[in-house]
Order: sequence, then C-alpha cells, then structure tokens
Amino acid sequence: MKDKKKQMRLLLILVCIFWFGQYVYIPYQTTYLTEIGVPADIVGIIIGAYGLVQIFFRIPVGILADTGGGHKKIITLGICCVGIASLIRVLFPNAAGFFAANLFSGLGASTWISYMVFYMGFYGEGNLQAATGKVIAANNTGVLIGFVASSILYVHLGMRWICAFSMIAGIAGTLMCAGIHRRKVEGDRAEKKELVKLFLHKRLLFFSMLALLQQGVQMATCMSFTIQTAKNLGARQWQVGATSIIYIVFAVLFSYLSSRSFFTRIGHTKIVPAGLFVQVLYCMLVPNMNSIYGIYVCQILAAFAMGFLFTSLTSESMRGIPRKYYSTAMGIFQAVYAVGMTAFPVIVGSIESNLTEQAAFYFMAACLVTGLVAAVIFYRRERN
Repeated sequence: MKDKKKQMRLLLILVCIFWFGQYVYIPYQTTYLTEIGVPADIVGIIIGAYGLVQIFFRIPVGILADTGGGHKKIITLGICCVGIASLIRVLFPNAAGFFAANLFSGLGASTWISYMVFYMGFYGEGNLQAATGKVIAANNTGVLIGFVASSILYVHLGMRWICAFSMIAGIAGTLMCAGIHRRKVEGDRAEKKELVKLFLHKRLLFFSMLALLQQGVQMATCMSFTIQTAKNLGARQWQVGATSIIYIVFAVLFSYLSSRSFFTRIGHTKIVPAGLFVQVLYCMLVPNMNSIYGIYVCQILAAFAMGFLFTSLTSESMRGIPRKYYSTAMGIFQAVYAVGMTAFPVIVGSIESNLTEQAAFYFMAACLVTGLVAAVIFYRRERN
C-alpha cells in the first residue's frame, strides 16, 4: 500500500513536469511568432502541427501499450521528447524551428495515453471518474506552473530562456522515470482481433467526436487566438499572462472538483450538455469583449469546459470497455480529438486572416452547437 501511494505520487509529479514542459512557452507562442513577422495562417499551421503528429501516433502507442509494450518505456519516451522539442526551439527560435519542435511535442503528447491509463490502474472500475479528475488536475497544475513562470519571466528573459526551462524539465523528468515500477497488470496482453472492434465502438467514437470539438476549440481559443485578442485590446505583457493563468487556475479547480462525489452524483447526462453550452457562450462572448477584464471572465467559462466537460467526455468514452483494452481505446479517443487540435487552429487562423475575428469565433460556436444538439439527442435516446 505504501509503495502504491509512492508510485501514485511519483506519477502525478511526472504528469506536472511533463505538462509544464509542454506548455510553459504556450502563453507567448502566438504573440512571439506574430512579433517576428509570422502571418496568422502560418501561426495556425505551426500550432496545428502539435496535434497533427498525435493523429498518427496515439493509436499505435495505445496498441503497443495494450499488447505488452509497457507503460514505463512509453512514459519515459514522452517526457524525453519534451526536452528535445524545446532544445530545437532554443537553437532555432523561428517559424521553421517552432514547427519542427511542435512535431516533437506532438510525439511526446501521444504518450499521454500511458500516463492516464497507468494512473487509472491504481483505481477500481467504479472510481474511473475520480482517477480521471485527479490526473487531469495534475495535468492542469503543471500547465498552471508553466503559465505562471512564463508570465513572470518572459518579459525579462525572452522566449529562448522560457524554452530552456522546458528543456530542463524534460531532462529532469526523464531521469525521474527510473523510479517507476512496472506493474504485473502490464504483462496482460490484449487480443488483437478484439482491439480492432474498438474502432467501431459507437459510444467511444461518439464521445471522441465531442472531445474533438471541445479540445479543438480550446486549442484555437484560450491557448492561442484569445490570447492574441487580449493583446489587440491593448493588454500589457503581464495582463496577457494573467489571461492564461486565470484560465488554468480555474481548470485545475474544476478538474479537481469533478472527481468529488457531489459532482459524480450530478452525472454526465447533465455535465456534458452544460459544458458544451458554456463553451458556445464563450465563443460568442470573446470577440465582443471591449476590455481585458471581460476576457478574464470568459477564460473562467473556458476552464469549466476543460475541468468538467473534458473529464466527463473521457470517462464516458471509456465506459463499458474492458480494462485490458484501455490503452487502445484511449489512443482512439485521443487521436480523434487530436484532429480537432490540428484542424481548428488552422481553420480559425485562415478565417481570421481572410474574414474577421468574429467570424472565426462564430464558426467555432456553430460547431459546438452541433455537438450540443447531438449530446442531448444521445442522452435522451439512452434514457429511453
């Protein structure tokens, strides 16, 4: 029991380090690339590269883990990629360098499957939402530490030093992975013919598509163009940083709360539609804000979607799937929403360049409304 708690603690620490390294430069990535003269549509492509790699690698990583590849090796590879990606950014702080680095970051993010499934293995089947909420809270805590660090240090040190901190995190995390103990359950090999059936699993695919919308809009807005919107309103550097920090502070809070018994009793049938509605509201409000303080309020709405909605979508997608197939199922889930993380920044960047900022945000709102209607219909049919 004592060793189990140590392993759980170590993994949550590694999750924090992993996502710190992945996101410490994010609050200023769009701003930095814009300042060095990179057009908005190219910025969208650079940001989208992060998700592009995940589309191709997350399913193979999941299958590898389920068929005996071992989570420890995959976790180590992932956090090592974080360090390599930021080394590239330090050496080549231009559009091409950030594009190449984001490919490595995407490869690292593909291993997130093993972080989640390995941690879920410490919990029973009935506590899946609690496990999901805690590991996502650790994820968001790492992002929060990264956002705070970059907000304080970017003005004084610049992008290269921020990326250097990410590189150091990757090195430290890689060394710490030596402390992960391989669990016996990892030796249980899944049957490949059964894994194929997961690609036709209706529930898994449905909630994966909803996650595609949620994660795609999140990546294109609060992680990218909303930050640029704040800057266009005349926000100072520290205010731009505060925009990201407010979002992630509440995302940590909401993720943690989603694991508590009170919210698990509310049920996904209410949380999923409510989360999608809140995200629609966010997309309608952001382009019409006239002050940075309005943006701050909107970021809290986005945090609700991340903390409650994404946790519920993850839990719902895994429901009814045997534990030995979790990695492949999680790979499918994450690969599908990675399509959104890739496509939405590119599409939004193109719409903003050719039309207006409002048109870009309204497009995302329309996509989310489609998901909201689909979710309501799904749960209504499930009740009947």
